[in-house]
Amino acid sequence: MKQIRQGMKLVAGERGINRNIRWIYFADCVQCLNNEVDLSELIHGEELVIVTNESLTGNDDTIIDMIKVMFDKNIAGFVINEGQISDKVIDYCNEIELPLYELSIDLHLIDLSQIVCKALVEEESNTNSRERILSSVLYSDNVNAEEILEQANYLGINLSGKHRIIVMNIQDSERQPNKRRAADEGHMMEIRENIKKSVETEFRSYGVRNLMVLSQANAVLILLPAELFSRDLLVTILTNIMKRGSEKYHIAIKAGVGASYEYIEDFKKSYQEARNVMAVSKIASKEEKVYFYEDLGIYSLIAQISNGKFLDDYVESRIGKLIKADQMQEGELCETLEAYLNHNCNANATAEALFIHRNTMRYRMDKIKKILDDELSDMSVFLELKLAFAIKCYRDNRGE
Repeated sequence: MKQIRQGMKLVAGERGINRNIRWIYFADCVQCLNNEVDLSELIHGEELVIVTNESLTGNDDTIIDMIKVMFDKNIAGFVINEGQISDKVIDYCNEIELPLYELSIDLHLIDLSQIVCKALVEEESNTNSRERILSSVLYSDNVNAEEILEQANYLGINLSGKHRIIVMNIQDSERQPNKRRAADEGHMMEIRENIKKSVETEFRSYGVRNLMVLSQANAVLILLPAELFSRDLLVTILTNIMKRGSEKYHIAIKAGVGASYEYIEDFKKSYQEARNVMAVSKIASKEEKVYFYEDLGIYSLIAQISNGKFLDDYVESRIGKLIKADQMQEGELCETLEAYLNHNCNANATAEALFIHRNTMRYRMDKIKKILDDELSDMSVFLELKLAFAIKCYRDNRGE
């Protein structure tokens, strides 16, 4: 900030410079507290802590103990008057990567407070405005593109060019009982907001300021300029965000990336595509964390069909008899047929993949052909059965 650039000098903890500042906390009065007061209870997280009292800063052990307690509560940074910072304190802040600033006597505390607090209030207002705009784009039935552009431009956001929606789904890594899940909803809301801040911070480091991000239910939604990031770079950025979130909060995070569109009216389409990707991700490899709509293949068509009964009826008409046979006899006919189709109707290769004897494979295939009464070598039948299994897999894993 230009108003305080000359009055505050970063002397340590440069690697933590992207920490979020929520408010200012003047901590000179902590020496007046009695021993029964827990200093950590005074910190709520993301405060820029300012200490100018020499009785505190003059004792390295005291000030380092103070920083240690506050750092554990996730403060944003620490500010000490010039001439009061020792090398020991500088080394410690470098070690924990906490920004430490030297405050010039020419920058009065009242001015610093007013400048920073005013900026924080304005930023909060702008954040709310960005969220309202994105919510309107994604959920309104009739989007006024000119009005959206005007509002975005006022907030310093350029919506020209292609943009895409990213949906980051957040879920407990361990399934919780309903009662515990309800009790932890407030905690989950806090996690979503912190993931949202992490998204803003990460993309800000790549030069994207005023990013439009929205916290919604169990997800964080991002409207991102598509042409600024290659696919590989985008995967790297999202993976970094998800890795930090998973390690810190013990949650599972996956991201679905919609296709890019130039017109505001089509951003909602990218959002739906990203949601479809997340539905299909339940089928895909658990090792993957970022999924792109363009990689869905046949599932991109299936996901666009909102009529669930139509899809279920298709499955029933093609492989319904086989499913019932397996249910009645605890058989493995569906698994065998699907593997057979995936191995291009090669019985020997299928038997090896399923670790069964060739005679067992032949017996199962004879039974399958009898139940379905279809010629599996027919290309049209082959495609219909492949599609039926794809739909079944999608419907079984849709999470509804």
